Amino acid sequence: MASSTERSLVPIDIIEEIFCKIPIEYLTQLKLTCKQWHALLQDKRFISKYLDLVQERFIRLDHMVQIIDPVSGARSSSPIPEEFEDISEISTMVHCDGLLLCRCNNTLSRNCKLAVWNPFLKRIKWIKPMDFYASSDFYGFGYDNVSRDEYKILRIFDGELDDESHEVIRFSKPEIQIFDFKSDSWRVIDDTSFDWSIDPPCNGVSAKGNMYWVAHWNKKPELFIQSFDFSTETFKLVSDLPFKCGVLDTVALLSFRGDKLSLLHRCEEIMKIEVWVTNKLSHEVVSWTKYLNVTSPDLPTLHTDQDLVHRYFIDKNDSIMVCCEEGTEDETNDGVSVSIYEISKDGTVRKQVETGRCGWRSSDRLFICGYVYVPSLVPVPE
Repeated sequence: MASSTERSLVPIDIIEEIFCKIPIEYLTQLKLTCKQWHALLQDKRFISKYLDLVQERFIRLDHMVQIIDPVSGARSSSPIPEEFEDISEISTMVHCDGLLLCRCNNTLSRNCKLAVWNPFLKRIKWIKPMDFYASSDFYGFGYDNVSRDEYKILRIFDGELDDESHEVIRFSKPEIQIFDFKSDSWRVIDDTSFDWSIDPPCNGVSAKGNMYWVAHWNKKPELFIQSFDFSTETFKLVSDLPFKCGVLDTVALLSFRGDKLSLLHRCEEIMKIEVWVTNKLSHEVVSWTKYLNVTSPDLPTLHTDQDLVHRYFIDKNDSIMVCCEEGTEDETNDGVSVSIYEISKDGTVRKQVETGRCGWRSSDRLFICGYVYVPSLVPVPE
């Protein structure tokens, strides 16, 4: 093995192609091999290139941090970071480039805290509020398309916290705030056409630097996809949903192959799951195509309750990987079971793994279950 002062005898472009095929868990071990490799693994261009090749994983938080790759079966487990010791729960996460924007609830007060966390690199940055954070906030996380590493946070706040009652008093129009990592500060932006609201179960997804949510009009029940462009700092209606959604149906939004959106629709009445995908988001008109349609009595139960979180992704073999929290009532545990299912295009449903169980009032109650996450070498912005 080369010393830290030597250069590799293999051309750097060949080294780069080899590195792109190495699982990310082993890449950081190569930093100490030589200065040339160390520089490559910190190069922004390589980090972005590698990030686009990594398969999605599920991240699950209880008293430990579990990262699960249901395709390969690989699993890792590590302690919750010390910085989260005073946190009673992480109630919301938004993923962007391997970074997780976490809204944390404090154990000793009703105040919320905000952190950006790279679980793979084990780095955390706390984001100080302009005033305070509230449990009713919605967040976005993305970057200016001029430069992928110029990250920004969006906060949508539609209430004012009363100091005495700790209740949120609703405003007639939400306040929109932007945190810019370059200036390390918040600022308010004005939007006069805020006549819509984010659908409550949808935390939103980040794709190609912009944010997307399932939303509805304030005076009409129709659902649609709303976006926020971090380059222009404007909202935009992307498209209507490609189906009618029943009251008991489940709708989940996710990015797909980096530059598209996917939408999972679970119809409870006929035990059916369908997945729709868009064309490229850069196209002037965004349209939907049905990607998968499965009807089976064996389909797992999906929930949109705030306490029962579900997430999914489509793997490279076009199967759906779904992580579900399901209620359990047995002699050993009356609470929740966390399982990962694979649903293939031919309708076959296979239970891949049960990742854990806990009681509703247990101290091991889940923070976050089955959130889709991509481990990456992207550093937490300073």
